[in-house]
Amino acid sequence: MNPNENLLSALARSVKALGEQQVIDGLNALTLKQGEPSSDLTIIGNAGLHPIPEDFIHGEIYVASTGNLDLSSHPAILAAYTLVLNRLAEKLFERSWKRIYLVPTGPTTLILQIKLLVYHITRISTVDLFYSKGDYFEIELDYRSYLNSKKTDQP
Repeated sequence: MNPNENLLSALARSVKALGEQQVIDGLNALTLKQGEPSSDLTIIGNAGLHPIPEDFIHGEIYVASTGNLDLSSHPAILAAYTLVLNRLAEKLFERSWKRIYLVPTGPTTLILQIKLLVYHITRISTVDLFYSKGDYFEIELDYRSYLNSKKTDQP
């Protein structure tokens, strides 16, 4: 099989598994200016579950997990989460990030662990994608400002 056939075969499998629009969105999100690594990172908790509008993919995209995780037992959950978090930690240590966006798809407890890991490694609070009633929007909370305002409110 020649390289073009390999690419076309992989593309066909991806479209079959994820749908045409999600594959197009993913490829568009991966298109970065050559030689200019982005200082923004979008982390997708679990790819393949929900299509993410292109407007909410920023900078480099990192997929923390795909498909079904083995959640059949406590040891299996710990093993799956540890694998996902170890790989994410490697990505976070690759370079300094300016902003980190989180698409919270997948198991809720895994997303909580991802958010905590991002903060512990980078000291960056993620900008989180929120979906409600057919609309997406980003939630950005500055915890430092919030906590500082609470300190000044005290007698």
